[in-house]
Parts: sequence; structure tokens; C-alpha cells
Amino acid sequence: MEDLKEKLKSEIEKATWPLLEEHHKREALLVVDLELDLVTVAAAVAEDDVENVKNWLSTEKLLRPTEEMVQSWEENPELGFRFIIIQPYVIAQEIKE
Repeated sequence: MEDLKEKLKSEIEKATWPLLEEHHKREALLVVDLELDLVTVAAAVAEDDVENVKNWLSTEKLLRPTEEMVQSWEENPELGFRFIIIQPYVIAQEIKE
């Protein structure tokens, strides 16, 4: 898993909401809570770590964007995100200020 994490770290990209919106529209965007590490979550998704992914989903630490989130991001289009693509998903996290 450490090799995968190193690979994923090198694949982190940055974007603003307008660039991620198309992935949201095709229901492929997953948002990671700021409490979690983006690379750890992406690695768990890539390795089909069902136990951790189910736990994060059930506690809403990993979720599809809510209408409230989308509205907030549309009102702040300059807000930055870090993201990793794990086909078919785009796993994103707001950039901490």
C-alpha cells in the first residue's frame, strides 16, 4: 500500500469548482472530509478496502457533494481543491486555508 500511496501523492492535482463540476454532474465526484488524508482515502478506494470506505461513507467523511456544498462552491468559484482520479471516481478535498 505504501508504493500505491507514493504513486498517488505524485498524482495529486489542483482545481477549482468549475473544473470539478462536470465530474459531479456524472455522479463521479467524492469529497473527503478535512479530517482525513486524501491519499489514504484514494488508496483505500483504489484497493477496494470495503471496510474503511463503508465506514467513511456511513460517517459522511467521504460523500457525494450535497446540494448545500455545491451551492457554496458555486458562490465561491475560486475555492481550491486537491484531487486524485481513481477511475471511475474523482476524489477531492477542499484545500485547507
